[in-house]
Amino acid sequence: MRVALITPYWRDAVRGNAVTVVRLAKQLRQLGCDLHIFSLDDMPGDQVVASVLNGNFDLCHAFHGYLGGSVARIIRAQGRVPFIVTLTGSDIYETLADDRRDETLASLESAAVVVAFHELVALRLGSEARSLTARITVIPQGVELPALDKGLATVRQGDDFIFLLPAGIRPVKDLISPLPPVAELHSRHPTVRLQLVGPVLDQSYAERLFAMMTDFPFVEYLGVVEHRNMGALYRTADVVVNSSSFEGGMANSLLEGMAWGKPLLASDVEGNRSLVIDGVNGLLYRDAEEFAAKAELLLADPGLCCHLGMEGRRMAETSHSPEQEAAGYLRLYEKVAGRANSCSPHL
Repeated sequence: MRVALITPYWRDAVRGNAVTVVRLAKQLRQLGCDLHIFSLDDMPGDQVVASVLNGNFDLCHAFHGYLGGSVARIIRAQGRVPFIVTLTGSDIYETLADDRRDETLASLESAAVVVAFHELVALRLGSEARSLTARITVIPQGVELPALDKGLATVRQGDDFIFLLPAGIRPVKDLISPLPPVAELHSRHPTVRLQLVGPVLDQSYAERLFAMMTDFPFVEYLGVVEHRNMGALYRTADVVVNSSSFEGGMANSLLEGMAWGKPLLASDVEGNRSLVIDGVNGLLYRDAEEFAAKAELLLADPGLCCHLGMEGRRMAETSHSPEQEAAGYLRLYEKVAGRANSCSPHL
């Protein structure tokens, strides 16, 4: 069996979709899958369609119900190639709420299986389209684990207390909202720093953010950091922050913070609740006031930080293994293809 993986993003390897695809492709290939990646930021959709149809593929795996799913649906219509869709976030929280809704639902209805990262997202889709309920399955995201000798949850950068916020700069990530509460915290604790890292994905929003940062000298934008180099930032951070107004479930930044044994401070939205259990591996906040209060709890209590971080590491080890993630998809491929042994023994 040959599998065509269709992703919206691949060239920009720091984006969440690309990080997920890189990890999953690596694991599936280690299991022997003949997997080929087609990225919509590298070639137009019609070229992907032609390449897959000419490539004698047995199955398509599309990421994003609207972006990848629409291309996979055309391939199915023209070549009768079955496909599965992995939901990534904006296909649930944006495209189903605007003029892309009908096409998104059409693609999901045509898929053999729809994969969600967490039951919360599966329930959200089921509430939007009950006809899809029977074909939704849950496969949690995986995360690569750094070795325990990397100084997890112990490394400090001088006297600074660093809140690290990794995210692409666009409105949905809401990077502006943490600035005032961190400023309040900094006024009482001058060692507090906020580090932002990620690509500019919305120029107008980035300009607004950077203009505001001139009034917040304790905030530093680190630019784009290649994913393989992110470990150095996680290692020296004290807290990993996610301020998104929505998440599709299991943000890579939170998973990676857990893997590095760092406490999480995250907006109390559906997707973040799929990873952050308040008071167990991190803290959830609903507004700026609660952000400031819970950030101060973490600043004032190193023992709490260590406890939350180590519990997050344990959860990453037990529930978010990349090997388990890939095995789940492999079983799904075999089921959809209707064959017991679906992967080529060589690449």
